[in-house]
Amino acid sequence: MAIVLQLVSRRGTVPFAVRWNSWTLGAISLICLVLAVPYFLTHDFAVLGFALQRGFALVCHQRPERCFWIFGAPVAVCARCLGIYVGAAIGLVMRTSRSVAMRLLIVATLINALDAVTELAGLHGNWMDVRFALGLMLGAAGALLISSAGYRTANAAKVTISGPNKLNCAIQREDSSGAGLEKPNGALLSKL
Repeated sequence: MAIVLQLVSRRGTVPFAVRWNSWTLGAISLICLVLAVPYFLTHDFAVLGFALQRGFALVCHQRPERCFWIFGAPVAVCARCLGIYVGAAIGLVMRTSRSVAMRLLIVATLINALDAVTELAGLHGNWMDVRFALGLMLGAAGALLISSAGYRTANAAKVTISGPNKLNCAIQREDSSGAGLEKPNGALLSKL
């Protein structure tokens, strides 16, 4: 089941489809592991918590002053990385065109780079909520690009028309407006 949202822009509407997929479960599992590490470290599962923390050290600096704290211990990744994981879970259930997804990813990357440069320059301090929100935006945009990669192929069906001209074409089962695609000669193909 898909929910199709229409966003209106200067150039018209941009469809966003929302669909659950199995990749989202992987991102949600990572989020649960990140949030479980402080519990493991402060209760009787310190070995498991330490092993998970060392595993996440491969992808994150884990500086305690940049991490959220729960159960009296820092989570396994910094605020920006946690935002990236949560954003990835959100972005993996959405679909749009690759060009829209690429533009969103470029904007999110530039804003995150601007935040990092301004913090290094000493223009602002460690804003955890901003780091989380920017990571959320970056993760959602990156995952949206990945999930949108197969959006058209997942909705297309190959149809072979036999006859004198043996036309092979791909028609879309249903677009966001419910109409079919047009053949090269201009005749409208009906829905499958």
